Amino acid sequence: MSVTKEFAVKIDTELSSWYHKRWDLSSKLDVAEDTKKFYEKHYPTRVDEIEKAIGKIAVIKSEISAVNVEIAKLNKIYNQDPWTRAFLVLASNGHVHSSMDCNTCFPTTRYNWLVQYSNDEESTIVEDAGQDACTICYPSAPAEVLNRPSRIVTADKIAKAEAKAWRDAKKAEKIAKEKANAPTKSGEFLYFKNGKYTEVIKTERSAVTEWFNLQWNREVVTHYYDGTPHTAESILEQEQHNAKNKEKAEIICQSLAEKYGVSFDQQLKILQTKYKKRGY
Repeated sequence: MSVTKEFAVKIDTELSSWYHKRWDLSSKLDVAEDTKKFYEKHYPTRVDEIEKAIGKIAVIKSEISAVNVEIAKLNKIYNQDPWTRAFLVLASNGHVHSSMDCNTCFPTTRYNWLVQYSNDEESTIVEDAGQDACTICYPSAPAEVLNRPSRIVTADKIAKAEAKAWRDAKKAEKIAKEKANAPTKSGEFLYFKNGKYTEVIKTERSAVTEWFNLQWNREVVTHYYDGTPHTAESILEQEQHNAKNKEKAEIICQSLAEKYGVSFDQQLKILQTKYKKRGY
C-alpha cells in the first residue's frame, strides 16, 4: 500500500460525509415524489401543491448531482491506488464488509463507514470485527475469530452506551431519592391492607399527613345529633375502626422513629407538636 494511513482516513472521512448527505437527500426526494403522486392521484386540481412538489424535486435532484460530483472526485483518487476499507451495515445484526458491493447486501442497505480501519491490514479488521465479519467479504477469517464478539466501537455504539448510562444514572437517582424520602429506615414504602385494597405510603410527608388524618374521630359516637342512640353493632364497628386507625398511626410513628433513631415516645411528641402547630 503506497498511500498513508492518514491520507486514506482523510479521503474516506470526506467520502462518508458525502455518502451520508446523498442518502439524506435521496430520502427527501422519495418524500417529495410521493407527495407529487399523492396530489396528482387524489387532488389533481391542487395545481399549486403539485407544482410546489415538482419544484422541490428539481432542487433536490440538483443537490444530489452536486454531491455525486464530489463523490466521483474522491472515488477517482481511491481508484488510482485502492486501500482496504471496512463498512458496518446499520442494522441490529449488521455485518462488517470490505466494500459496499457485497452480494449479501442490497441497494437500500445503509452503511457506517469505519474510517478508523481505512488502509489497515485485513487481518486487523477481521480480528476486531469478530462474529460481525462478513464471511463472503472475508472468506479466510479464522473460525475462532468469527466466534468472538465484535470489538469495533462506532459513534452509534458510543451514543447508545452513553444513553444507557444516562438512563441508568437517572434510574439510580430516582431510586435513591425515593429511599431518602421514604417513611422507613430501609427506604421501603409502608403498605396497609384494607380488604381487597392495599394502601401504599411512599413518602415521609404523606406518612405524616396520614398520621394527622388518623387523629380525627377517635372518640366513639354513641348517639345521633337528635339524641337517638346508635345500635350496639354500630358502636362496635366504630370501635373496630378506631382500633385499626390507632394501630396504623402507631406503625407510622414507629417507622419514623426508627428512621431518625429516636424512641417511639419522642417521635410521637414530634408528631403531636406538628399537629398542634397546624391548628388541628
